[in-house]
Amino acid sequence: MTQLSTKVGPVSKRARRLAGQGRWGVLLYLFPIAWAAMIAVPMAFLVIGSLRTRGEYLLDPVALPTAPRFENYATAWVDANLGGAFINNVIVSLFAVAGIVAFGSLAAYGVVRWRGRASGFWYGFFALGLIVPFQLGLPALYKLWVQAGLVDSLFGVILVHIGVNLPLAIFLYAGFLLGVPLELEEAARVDGASTFRVFRSVVFPLLGPVHATVVILTSIGVWNDLLISVFFLQSKEHLTLARATLTFMSTYNSNTPVVYAAAVLVVVPILALFVVLQRFFVSGLTQGALKG
Repeated sequence: MTQLSTKVGPVSKRARRLAGQGRWGVLLYLFPIAWAAMIAVPMAFLVIGSLRTRGEYLLDPVALPTAPRFENYATAWVDANLGGAFINNVIVSLFAVAGIVAFGSLAAYGVVRWRGRASGFWYGFFALGLIVPFQLGLPALYKLWVQAGLVDSLFGVILVHIGVNLPLAIFLYAGFLLGVPLELEEAARVDGASTFRVFRSVVFPLLGPVHATVVILTSIGVWNDLLISVFFLQSKEHLTLARATLTFMSTYNSNTPVVYAAAVLVVVPILALFVVLQRFFVSGLTQGALKG
């Protein structure tokens, strides 16, 4: 009887707590379920539609395919030149995210550890980047990039992505760094380490959860970007996936299943990255919020 009561006790307390929440407790669980459905249902229709023929789609856009047509993916990959665009996307995403992580963590470290009065000013200055839409500066930036010879260049697009995403990265890193004990850094300085050596060897490895959060958030934006690539990329060999898909849609607008297949090919890599790093993503957001 004693063992039974110890097992049933916590369950009964949890049940009473949920019952006490009433309808608000039910809504608390319904909201994330509804949110997940809003994302999963369109994605399911996108995948199902990509496996159908054009005739089947015209007869009934929401019906299941009679026989999956995986050749739609081959057609989209070849005709939309997604192979070259995929390589461009990987190059832009890797170098842009690496730059965001490197410069964002360094800038946040300088702002948080700077003991002067201007540290608060610079933190607020970077925070303005989260408020002011970057699209307002694109026309002026385009003129500057033309003068610098960076238009229609992957390097120019990488620089734009780094600048656009730095405010968010600095905000996340600064919130986490506020909770990193100074004793760890002081011990390294006693051993003769320079400030940069302290950051590289002591602080940077401690930012692992925030690194994952920054990588996921910025990778999604860089990978799916269309506006910046429309502004700064012109030649076919430099197109990214979003831009190549847009051009492909104007050509294959009558063959919707093939267009759906192209969209699935664009989404799958970044979705896989999120699935792999989601545990670190949630951890980084939580720790940064608590420590900030």
